[in-house]
Amino acid sequence: MYSIGLITTERSLRHIMKIDLQLREQCNITYLPYSSPEHLKFLYEQNADRFDAFLFSGSYPYNVLKRQFGTINKPHAHFDISDRDYYRLIAELAVQEPTLDFTRVYFDRPEITVDFYSIFHRTDAPLLGSAGIDWQTEDASDWYLPLQQYYLSVWESGKADLLVTRFGSMSDYFAQHQIRHRYLSPSSESMLQTFRGLMMQLSAGHRHDAAASIGIVCSQHKLTEEQWKLLGTRLQSCNRQLGMPFLIYEHGDHYEITTNSSVLQDLSQEYTACPITTFLDGGTDFPVCVGWGCAGTVIDAHRNAQRAARQALLCKSSASFIVMDDNVIIGPLSNVRRIAYSEIPSVELAKLSRSISLSPIHLSKIASILTQKGNDTISAEELAFYLDLTTRSASRILSRLESGGLATVQYNRQLNMRGRPAKIYKINLQNIPTP
Repeated sequence: MYSIGLITTERSLRHIMKIDLQLREQCNITYLPYSSPEHLKFLYEQNADRFDAFLFSGSYPYNVLKRQFGTINKPHAHFDISDRDYYRLIAELAVQEPTLDFTRVYFDRPEITVDFYSIFHRTDAPLLGSAGIDWQTEDASDWYLPLQQYYLSVWESGKADLLVTRFGSMSDYFAQHQIRHRYLSPSSESMLQTFRGLMMQLSAGHRHDAAASIGIVCSQHKLTEEQWKLLGTRLQSCNRQLGMPFLIYEHGDHYEITTNSSVLQDLSQEYTACPITTFLDGGTDFPVCVGWGCAGTVIDAHRNAQRAARQALLCKSSASFIVMDDNVIIGPLSNVRRIAYSEIPSVELAKLSRSISLSPIHLSKIASILTQKGNDTISAEELAFYLDLTTRSASRILSRLESGGLATVQYNRQLNMRGRPAKIYKINLQNIPTP
């Protein structure tokens, strides 16, 4: 089994222990709680060569170490809050406080893309924070004092009745200044998704480190000259904040980014996120798509980037995908729907798909979804969510799997005992080859 060191605060450790059993089923996990930035650096130095990979309880310890040591040579990832975690908290607040005015609720600006406007009209949307901190260049251990001052200024401005923060260590400060707040932490599902992504990378090894990586940056919309210039300016600004890790070229209706797969692997947190899409999306009023291609040659990397860009353009909002040199597609990054699947089926998978009249890509995606979930059951609603389909289309796919002997129907009785029980399908993964 792989050995993983999990670097965390004491407070976050209590939260992470909810998934301790699931982690230990798949790896040897060692918890490394730290009490200060100096203690954090010491812990990492003492254990840097001890583990196969590192997990961090959040972006803060990861950024402190990255700033201090330049790079983390072992496979690594950090727990982050998904868009679903934001939506869950909004639903909880709406139920618990029906009269709450969300225009007076402050949220830390998310690190990943969260579509607040699918829930609220723009005029009814919550306040999104933007602390005056240069997150990329300022030492992470120096974030807290200006962040505390920023929170206090927001509260004393009278514009917010509730502050929602991702920084659990701010609780004592909020209590001291009588600031009404809620702490938003990653859910068990979000943490397990990050963990499984890290395990997949460990299993796959690091075959792509020396390979070329090319990114294609574009939009589903035809951009005006002003929007095109804005996109280029934001892209250059993002490059500076990330430490100039890539070269940027302008090509007609898109921009191209050139780097290598080792850099991309680090920037994307082991191919789980795309900080470039998040950065661009935060400063533009149009959707931005990024397609990444990795391969042993620049020509093949460019071809894969074009394939990834086509996948991103199919999404309804900003999105990014990666196509690896073994034809595995990963995406959408920074999204709870992220899966890894093969676009080019094996002979065995192609034969199986023909026998049940179902696309081999759908079979490959279903196998990946179930692996990511950690079990072999799925409902039509879940499948529709992951594949971005209607529930009716997802039901047809599951019915074909059932007819072909790849699935059996189980029933899940509704909690209120009303209506028909929900259909849950148990998928026979042994008959569906994984990519």
